[in-house]
Amino acid sequence: MKPIFAFSAAITAITFCTPAEARQTEAVLHISAVVEESCSASADPLDFVLDTTANASAHGQASIDLSCSGPTAFEIALDTGQNGARRMLDSASGQTLAYEIYSDAARSVRWGNASGVDTVAGAADANGKATLTAYGSTFANVERVAAGTYSDAVVVTVNF
Repeated sequence: MKPIFAFSAAITAITFCTPAEARQTEAVLHISAVVEESCSASADPLDFVLDTTANASAHGQASIDLSCSGPTAFEIALDTGQNGARRMLDSASGQTLAYEIYSDAARSVRWGNASGVDTVAGAADANGKATLTAYGSTFANVERVAAGTYSDAVVVTVNF
């Protein structure tokens, strides 16, 4: 009979000893991100080849490429250049050669930096890409400028 008692005591101990109840709590982890629009621009050189004969002029064109974070509206302005008033300078002779930059192939719409007046507006595509063309023209060489290497630098400003 002794073995039966030992067995019933073990069953009684198991019945009265229940495991601790599991508890839980919850919190909310808020997730956010700020994605800012961004754009970068690059421009190819705008080159002219001009001879020294009277009334000679030359045309050129260059691409301006935009890479933005997505489809983005933009406005592009071109300043008057480092030599002022859109003039290329031959540093050896000190002579200048006037030129202009246009937003159309007919070279009739000046591309400048007066917002909403002579700037160029557009939108980057779904991949954030846009390519524009700057059309350049020198004025007739009525002064017969000397042979040389004339240069200027125009700042391209992209507002988006």
